Amino acid sequence: MEFFLKKNVRHNPHYEKLIDIPFEIPDSWEWVKLGNICTISSAKRVLKEDWKETGIPFYRAREIAQLANGEIVKDDLFITKELYESLKDLYGVPQTGDILMSAVGTIGKTYIVNKDDCFYYKDASVICLKKKHADISSKYLKMLFSSNYLQKQMFANSNGTTVDTITISVAQGYTIPFPPLAEQKRIVDKIEEIFKSLDEISLHLV
Repeated sequence: MEFFLKKNVRHNPHYEKLIDIPFEIPDSWEWVKLGNICTISSAKRVLKEDWKETGIPFYRAREIAQLANGEIVKDDLFITKELYESLKDLYGVPQTGDILMSAVGTIGKTYIVNKDDCFYYKDASVICLKKKHADISSKYLKMLFSSNYLQKQMFANSNGTTVDTITISVAQGYTIPFPPLAEQKRIVDKIEEIFKSLDEISLHLV
């Protein structure tokens, strides 16, 4: 597929200009740029005077980080339903399967949008990843973003800033190992199985 880069092409001068291969991957996998498989964007700016005490939830990086950790959102902010509907009609809102990522401060925390979610988010401090193709697992990408390999890319590219920051252009350039969809699902299932077992073990140790 055209959005793929070559896989293990360390000795190919042409592809070395495109990507620095960090490690070998299986023959069925490919190296990809994140921007080639996901549309990466941010929200339309919502002014502080539009924040309300009730209404549609409005999430900043800290709230996305809380959701990513499976926590209940604290210190809720809201916008009116009227403003939300206007933003939805004019610019779009997060959809099921989209990935929201904290992009300022605590960077790289990811939350997969559920079908029952209804919220908007703060520009710049949160970025939204929309999959360009059906053969991409949101869960696989979320797990990959938690890996040491991706975390190192995130923090290496935020050096020199006062606060750790992920910009859209930087995120588009992240390189990731990308297996076929069936393999993505097997990886996700295996990792979930391992974490379930660890949770069960920890309960017995309490």
